[in-house]
Amino acid sequence: MIVFEPKVETKKIQTARIVIKIGSSTITEGGTAEQPLNLTLINNIAEQCSDLFKRGVQVAIVSSGAVASGKNLLGTAENTIRDRQVEAVFGQPALIYAWIKAFRYQGVIAGQMLLTENDLKTPPEALKKALEEGIVIINANDAISDREMKQLLISADNDKLAGFVAGAIGADTLVILTDVEGVKNTQGCIIQDGLLIDGRVIFDSKSKDGTGGMESKVKVLKRLAKNGIKGVIAAAKGDIVLDVVRGTATGCTIFEAKN
Repeated sequence: MIVFEPKVETKKIQTARIVIKIGSSTITEGGTAEQPLNLTLINNIAEQCSDLFKRGVQVAIVSSGAVASGKNLLGTAENTIRDRQVEAVFGQPALIYAWIKAFRYQGVIAGQMLLTENDLKTPPEALKKALEEGIVIINANDAISDREMKQLLISADNDKLAGFVAGAIGADTLVILTDVEGVKNTQGCIIQDGLLIDGRVIFDSKSKDGTGGMESKVKVLKRLAKNGIKGVIAAAKGDIVLDVVRGTATGCTIFEAKN
């Protein structure tokens, strides 16, 4: 069995339960029909999360990418609800397989939970128990009925799903990993204190393969901060997850939890 040296000392960990959300464009960057996912990123995040789990930190990963991965696999160009459902049918297995394989290499078990609109009304009790046993990979169940798919596209992007999960499991931290370092002001500089963001900030539009955008992320994290949950928007680079739990993360936007 491979033994990995820890990257972070237990005494320096500042979280007990963390949710990490990764967007579609980030997790499928450079994806092709032969390899639809960014395996380098997945393996990196799995290594960091395994390090935390082995120190008693519960970790949930809200992973987008089923639709985008399926799009890469199938080579589809249309973007109707039916297309997205079919893409998710083929993309979700590829997505979860990549995560499970990455965690298995680290000696940690990983499982999957797909949520629908109804689940957002009543948090699944099984989720809390599952987090005691291993890493839980969560996604919206995109291969569902037309009505539910429309609702997900309109109101339940994975930023909101991640916020729901963070509240449901009593997480103290939510990290949203993106293609950029954080929220930028009109001069292109990173706004480090997320709680200072106001209407003068120009937000991007939602991503072509996802359903959220920077504005969605800010709204979710501001709401969570009011409820005592720290939030971070950061680029999916280096040891960012470990940097967040060590309290040493820089070059990102942080929403400090209010007491």
